[in-house]
Amino acid sequence: MEQVIKLTTAEALAVKQMWSEIFFEDSQTFTDYYFAEKMKDNIGYGVTSDNALRAMLFLTPYTGRIYAPDREGRLFQDVPLYYIVGVGTQKEYRHRGYMDRLLRHCLHDMYESGRPFTFLMPADPAIYTPYQFRYIYDRPVFHVVWRGENRGSVMEAGEEEALARFAGEQLEARYHFYLKRDASYYRRQKKESLAQGGDIYLWKRQGEIAGFYLYAKENGKEEIQEAIVSKELAAQDALQISDQTRPVIMARITNAAAMLSLMRLKGQQGQTVTVTLKLSDPLIRGNNGTFLWTVGEKESTIALLEKNSKAEVSVRIDALTEFIFGRKSSEECFDDMELDCQRNGPQGGVYERLSKIRTLSRSFINEIV
Repeated sequence: MEQVIKLTTAEALAVKQMWSEIFFEDSQTFTDYYFAEKMKDNIGYGVTSDNALRAMLFLTPYTGRIYAPDREGRLFQDVPLYYIVGVGTQKEYRHRGYMDRLLRHCLHDMYESGRPFTFLMPADPAIYTPYQFRYIYDRPVFHVVWRGENRGSVMEAGEEEALARFAGEQLEARYHFYLKRDASYYRRQKKESLAQGGDIYLWKRQGEIAGFYLYAKENGKEEIQEAIVSKELAAQDALQISDQTRPVIMARITNAAAMLSLMRLKGQQGQTVTVTLKLSDPLIRGNNGTFLWTVGEKESTIALLEKNSKAEVSVRIDALTEFIFGRKSSEECFDDMELDCQRNGPQGGVYERLSKIRTLSRSFINEIV
């Protein structure tokens, strides 16, 4: 009998051999690090057949920081999120729909727990596109100019607090969404970098951190996985960022009401906009319906309307994801429901109203696992 189960922590830790067989390209050092440091915090799902685990999927918890000013004066909201990792099936049990069952199960659980969206780094985007995942983040190519002191110094124990403070200040000033960093984040990241044959390097000016980068060297290949520098240090050309980028992170909205409640206007003083939209989601039933979306500078509400209510626009869950993260315009994502929906009214046409909403186009997600 085949069934989807939720793994206990002990069961999750016991899949190490299966993990190594499926993700054979990972080094043993990295796998050892992952199971020692991260697996114990993961939420695991599996499919059993013939009284044994045959497929697996894990959710790694992160705290997202989203720019969503509120009436208490906070600019950023801490939002619990899950990063989907370790999706795999034993070779002889593939093509039986196990991954489909795992994805549907975990997406439903995330809807029920109010997680606004989930994200992953796909081995192949074609696997996740049918589940309405879309790219939301393109990683720049970082290049450190190896010249004299430009290499920086290795982060030592005890410097995590200062690094977290520096990173937080820089990220809040530049981005609308990123994953929260604290001292424990960088203690773990240090171990991750070492497991990848690299380290964390710091640039300092007058004893204060002015920049850092995450260096990795696996299978003879060097990579700067992330780098952040102050404006002052950037002017000294220690770091080069290529104009070339590559898409690396896909996401999917899992609870539309939770996601839309985090949106704000672009600073329209004292204004609100309202849009009636019909949302369709082929996988998560609770996301379907016609909603009244009211967006202001410091608050956003979403109300489910009666079944036969008219909507100005319709949108699919994948297109809504692309709009929220600034990948496409409102005209590209939302479809007219009425011939006169673009007529000017007190708030302007519907696309004009939607264009007033601040999207999460400035995002920063370089986490690997």
